Amino acid sequence: MYKKGKERTLAIGARRHERELHGYGGQKYPIQRKKAKTTDKKALLLKCTKCGRVVNREGIRLKKLEIAR
Repeated sequence: MYKKGKERTLAIGARRHERELHGYGGQKYPIQRKKAKTTDKKALLLKCTKCGRVVNREGIRLKKLEIAR
């Protein structure tokens, strides 16, 4: 997979965009202020009570994870 290279600051598009940001009107595009995802994926570590073997399970999206014993 290729990554995007460093943008040239003196390219015509960059200069035009910089000029649009100045003066009355401000930001041209909406700034995303809120994260898209509100929860994390919690990974589950399942441990055997007899032998102590640990199995790592792929987690699911949860706001809160409580493990009852």
